[in-house]
Formats: sequence, C-alpha cells, structure tokens
Amino acid sequence: MEKTAPHILVVGGIQGDEPGGFSAASLLATKYTVTKGTVTIVPNLNFLSIINRDRGIHGDMNRKFASLKKSDPQYDIVCRIQDMIISPEIDLILNLHDGSGYYNPKYISKLQNPNRWGNSVIIDQDTFDAPQFGDLGNIASFVTQNVNKSLMEKKHEFHVHNTRTGEGNKEMAKTLTWFALGKGKPAFGLEASKSLSVADRTYYHLSMLESFFDYAGIEYTRTFELNSPSIKTALSDNIYIGFVENRLVLPLNDVRSKQLGSIPLEKNDVACSVNSPILTAIPHNNYVQVHYGNNRLTTFKADWHEVDRSIDHMNVLVDGVEQRVRFGDIVFAEDSISVNSREGYRVNAIGAVVGNGLRVDESDVKIYRKDFQQRFSINNEASAYRVEIYREKKYVGTFIVKYQSMPEIKVASPLPVVKGKESDLGR
Repeated sequence: MEKTAPHILVVGGIQGDEPGGFSAASLLATKYTVTKGTVTIVPNLNFLSIINRDRGIHGDMNRKFASLKKSDPQYDIVCRIQDMIISPEIDLILNLHDGSGYYNPKYISKLQNPNRWGNSVIIDQDTFDAPQFGDLGNIASFVTQNVNKSLMEKKHEFHVHNTRTGEGNKEMAKTLTWFALGKGKPAFGLEASKSLSVADRTYYHLSMLESFFDYAGIEYTRTFELNSPSIKTALSDNIYIGFVENRLVLPLNDVRSKQLGSIPLEKNDVACSVNSPILTAIPHNNYVQVHYGNNRLTTFKADWHEVDRSIDHMNVLVDGVEQRVRFGDIVFAEDSISVNSREGYRVNAIGAVVGNGLRVDESDVKIYRKDFQQRFSINNEASAYRVEIYREKKYVGTFIVKYQSMPEIKVASPLPVVKGKESDLGR
C-alpha cells in the first residue's frame, strides 16, 4: 500500500523585517498547487511587523514560545500558531527566516563564519524521536546538498546549522522550532541570507521548500520558473486590491507611489479584497495606505460616499467594439473608449478633458489617451486611468482603462465578484 504523503506546516513572517521568508510563503500560497500531500501555509504570521518593516514591534515573536504573559499584545497570535503546530494532522513544521551573512562551520570571512545565520538549514539537535522526519541532521543535509546543486554563486553555499538547543542554548529554547520539538513535532528553520536581494532570497527559500517536499513525497506544480528573474516577476506582476466589494479594483504592479488623489469609498469602510496574503490597506486619518510586504506602495485620500448597487456593469465601446464591462474590470484600448449612456447614471473619466471640459456627464463621447492629464494616472507609465460611475451623488463603481498598442484582450476581471461585505483578507 502506498504511503500517504504528509501534512507540512510552513510559517513565514514571524519576524517582520525578513522579506525573503514571507515572500516565499506568499508565492507558495498563491502560485503553487499541491497535487499530493497537504501543505498548510501561514505566510504573514507577524503581519503588523511586516507592514512596519520591523523585526517585532512588540518584541521578537520568535522568542515567545517558551512562556508568554496574557498581557502581551501577541499572545493570541502565538497561541493560535502553537495550536496549529500541536494539531494531530501536522507532521512537519518549516519556519522561514532571513539571516545575516552566510553561515559556515569554519571562519572564512566576516560574512562567512559560524556566527552568521544566512543560507542554512537550522536544526535544534541531530536526531529526534518521531514517527516521521526524526533524523533531523540527515534530512537537513539532504536539503542543503540539493539546494547547493543550483547555486547562483559559490559563496552562497548552504550548510546545516545545529544550534544544539538542548545543551543550554537559552535563546534558541524560546523559539518556535524548539517548542515544536517539545510537543513531539519535527521542525526546521530555513534561513536565506540578508546579503541577497529579496528575489534571490525567495529563490533559495523556495529551493529549500521544494527539497523538503521532494524528500517528504509532496507533489506540486507552480506557475513560474524557479529562478530569480522569474520570481521577481511573480512577486510584482498581477497584484490587485479591491474596495467596495470589488466595485473598484486597483492594479498595483506599476502603481504610482505618490498619492493617487481622492478615490471613492463607502462611508467609513476600508475593507479590501486582495490576491496576495502580504497585501493590505491601512486607514490613516482620511487617507488609505496600501502596503505590500515591507513596502508601502501608494496612498490615496478616501472620498466617502453612499453606494448605489443597482447595476454591476456598463456597456463600453472599446476601439469601436461594444464590451460588457463590470465594475472592477480593466479595459485595454489601443485608440479610444466610449461609455454608452444609461438613464439616471453619469460617467466621470477622472482627469480627462473632453471637448470644452465643461461636461457633467462623459457618456457617449470618445475618450483618447491624450485627453487625460497624466497627473491623474494610476500608474507610472501614465497609461491607466479611472472611469467612475455615479447615480446622482451616490457612487456606483469604477473600471480602469489602460491604453496600449495592440492589446491581446479587451477586458480583464482581475478579482472575482464578491457578494456581500468582505473583510480585510490581508490581515
């Protein structure tokens, strides 16, 4: 009888200033499909610290697993991840970190020596009494040897780092992996070097993860090639955030970092939907900050409105061809768009000056790229603009028009239609 593939728990973002780990976990959650076995992913464990680019705004979370007061602001988070670790179905825990320099059991240089942590697989001891994965040292050696077959540079070589926690290492005795071992669960720390770019760190993290999966019999597919350039693209392309039940969806891969101006939102509601677990929106006074991992991508002023949900789309002539465009969609035009009039509704192409510029409703007129003032664009290329629909003073919805040469498609829906309120998925 074929042995059932195990259940692996992957944890990213326990320390908020280590983007290689939480970026790898995010791609694992969004760009991989597990076809055999089970992988549970917590990509943003210490999300508030991730947003603030801080190791731990309430102290180092990875030193809170031996004991923790109920008054600690992170008490509930630590308890929840502890419950996941000790749950009967979990067979193996992998905790992702970025460490300084390059760990080497011998002193090579200031960046390569036994006091560094980067590019290593961490074990607390060499062996462990467990039904599966108890041979910690040999498993870690298998992983490092496998990753070392595809190094970008020789100095990136990976090593096994045994912290010998049970022999009196008081700091490591406070960590997630030691807690897991104490509960009978094999656990490893995965470290990529902080000397590397985020894409390079993410490459090595995914290489380690895939090596663990291969060892454990986990089968999977992914949507990108396993190399640093492809990972950089996967991290930056097709990132979207939606508001007002996705009646407004902002593409973020080339979003202007400067303030986007005023954007309509439902009164006092900044709930958002996202397609990445390290993406969210944070209200600050009357402004909204959009964060992606350690980076604040953009900011806009919230223009509070009542919302009219009587319709969900408009008919739009895109280069002369009529298209049904839902709110939240992106329209790709080579030449022009024209929004068909609809009784009781008005069109506001944000930043467009059409005719004498005095129109209250921009329905039934051709709008070209040259008609838009570039300062109103939502992207750095100044090719994408908002088209908003209103019913009297109530906000109805938005679609984005993006002008480009010979677009392959006319309309894209980056996020699914949402029914009812949606909570902030990024938190």
